[in-house]
Amino acid sequence: MFCPQCKQTLRVVEEEAFRALLCETCGGVFYPEGEFRKHLELVKTRPQEQVPLNELIGRKALSPLIAGTLPMPCPACETPMKPFNYGYDSNVMLGKCPKCGGLWVEEGQIDQVVRYIKGHPVLDRLADGLMDEQREKQAFERTVERVSPKRSFLAIPLFTFVPVSDADELQVRPVMTWGLVTLNVLLFLFARRYFLDMAMVPSEILRGERLHTLVTSQFAHVGLWHLLGNMLFLHAFGTRVEDRIGRWRFLGTYLMLGVVAGLAHVFVGAHPDEPCLGASGAIGGIMGAYLLLFPTSSVRVVLLYTTVPIPAIIYLGAWFVMQTLIPFTSNVAVAAHIGGFLAGMVAGVVMRYLGVGEPARARPEGGAD
Repeated sequence: MFCPQCKQTLRVVEEEAFRALLCETCGGVFYPEGEFRKHLELVKTRPQEQVPLNELIGRKALSPLIAGTLPMPCPACETPMKPFNYGYDSNVMLGKCPKCGGLWVEEGQIDQVVRYIKGHPVLDRLADGLMDEQREKQAFERTVERVSPKRSFLAIPLFTFVPVSDADELQVRPVMTWGLVTLNVLLFLFARRYFLDMAMVPSEILRGERLHTLVTSQFAHVGLWHLLGNMLFLHAFGTRVEDRIGRWRFLGTYLMLGVVAGLAHVFVGAHPDEPCLGASGAIGGIMGAYLLLFPTSSVRVVLLYTTVPIPAIIYLGAWFVMQTLIPFTSNVAVAAHIGGFLAGMVAGVVMRYLGVGEPARARPEGGAD
C-alpha cells in the first residue's frame, strides 16, 4: 500500500492492541476499519494531560488535502476518501474511506484526538451539563412515545404552565424584546464556539478580571432547551415591561438587572471556578419588575391544548418559591435567579414611585391646579 500524499510505501505497524500502516516520510497513518478505535482505547490509559483552553477552543486541524483541494485515495482500495470530523464536533478532520471504512490520520492528529477525548476540566463540566440536557431530552422523547407511539403531537400538554404572553394588549410593538430574542438565537446558531470566552467565571470577577463577561454571559446558552425556555419567559414578560417603560429604558434595565444577578451568583460563591452562561438572571429581573409594575395583570400560560390567563402574582410567586427550593450547590445558577428577581422588584418599586411610563393625570376641567 502507498501513502495517498507522498506516494511512499506504507510500513506495517503491529502492536499488541491494534494494527496500522505508517508513512515514514510524512508521518501519516492509515488504520483499517476498527483499528483506530483500538488505538484510542490504548492511549486513553495514559496519564491525564492538562490541555490549555486556547488549544481546545476553536481548534481546527484541517489538511488542504482532506479539505478537498486534492482528493486523497484510500491506501487500501483507492476509493476517494471523504472528510470526517472525529466525534462530529472535535474539529479534527480525518480522511475516511466510504467503501472499506479505513481512516487516514495525518501527523499530529492522533494527539489532537487524544486531547479531545481526555478533554479539559472546565470543558468537561460544561459537557456534563450538555449530557444532563441530552438525558432530559431523551426522557421527554420516551414520555412522548408512551403518550402515543404514532402521534407525538399529543404530548403538547407536557408544556403545561409555560408562559407565552401577557394577557393584556400592548400599546406599541416590543421591538427591543424581539431584538433580544433574535440576537440570542443568532448567537446560539452561529457563535457557539465563542461561548466559553463569553462566559462569566465568579473567581475572575472577584479578582477584577474580565468584568465584561457580566454582560456577555447573558447572551450565551448551554443548549437548545436552555435557550428556548429563557426566550419564552423573556417574550412573555419582557414585551409588557418594554411597553410600559419604553424601548431604550427597557434595554438598560435588562442589562443592569443581568449584571446584578451575575454579581449575586458571584458573591454566593457556590461554583467559583465554573463558567456561568445564560440570560435567566436578567429575565428573572424583568419578571420581578413585571410583578411590581402589573400586580393585578395575568399571564397567558399553556394548559393542555389551549392557553389560559393566570394572575401574575400567583404565577410569579410560585416561580420564586420554586427557586428557593433549589440548592445553591446545584448546577443551576439559583442565586442569579433569586438575586435578579429581587433586584427587578426593587426596580419596579422605583419606577412606580417615579411614575415611569404612566400617563399624566388629566387636570379637572374649569378648575384650578
